[in-house]
Amino acid sequence: MSVKEILDKLKWHPDYDFDKVTVKYVDRPKGFSEIRGYEIEKVSFKFIELKSGTMIPTHRVVEIRYGDKIVWRKKHAEEQV
Repeated sequence: MSVKEILDKLKWHPDYDFDKVTVKYVDRPKGFSEIRGYEIEKVSFKFIELKSGTMIPTHRVVEIRYGDKIVWRKKHAEEQV
């Protein structure tokens, strides 16, 4: 599944609360940063658009968590700094 498909499921499925979603991504030059579901305005296959207007390329996403559970992790994410 793509990052978009996973985030869409977590956002639109009635069994999930999108506020419990955390997305970890490569944030150059910092290393890694995280955003929460409530910060996300829109998700496309190429970008995650935040309510602040910031655009995060989906290829930089390394992990998606729902609460404390990792629901998706990019292979070799630890090598991507």
